Amino acid sequence: MNPTTSLVLRGGARTRGGGANPYVAKVKTSVRYADPMAWTLVLAVGEVLESLGESFRASADRCSLIHVGTQAPPEALSSAAREALRGFASPIRFPAAPPSAPTGLACIVHGIRGPTLALTLPVTEGAGLALSLSTAWLMRGVIDYALIATTAAVSGEEPRAACVVLSRGEGQPVDTALLVQALLPASRATDEVRP
Repeated sequence: MNPTTSLVLRGGARTRGGGANPYVAKVKTSVRYADPMAWTLVLAVGEVLESLGESFRASADRCSLIHVGTQAPPEALSSAAREALRGFASPIRFPAAPPSAPTGLACIVHGIRGPTLALTLPVTEGAGLALSLSTAWLMRGVIDYALIATTAAVSGEEPRAACVVLSRGEGQPVDTALLVQALLPASRATDEVRP
């Protein structure tokens, strides 16, 4: 590897749920239910990957995804909790309820096959760890692209998501402060109410 090569930010996207989602039809037969928060992350990841074009499509199996955030998908979690109190949780909704569900849906929809992880930490605390893991995978050649994303549910509003993509390259190196700046607006409401 070229010693001057570093980790660079290749792009990013911020999305809100509630609108048309072109990815729902793509997995209609294999995904029977997913929370609106998970679909919002799918949109954000889709926007980022679309910006990479063909260079990504040939490398989907060499892309990682780390999701950082404190919330589980609220609609699915509430539904599973209500059903559990009645003595039975739906086998369709239960897998959509944990904090890692948005990560899993994004990987299914976009064909991501590299390492994945859901860090249930606020962005301000988890971004450094996500960056360290992504840097190690990229510099060891395990992957060609590293996605780091976050989601947030805001009371009375549609869910939000943000995603950035990192790769090896030449340019301004990525640090934790830059990563937090890119992701934080999507998760700000969540981070601010955490004790």
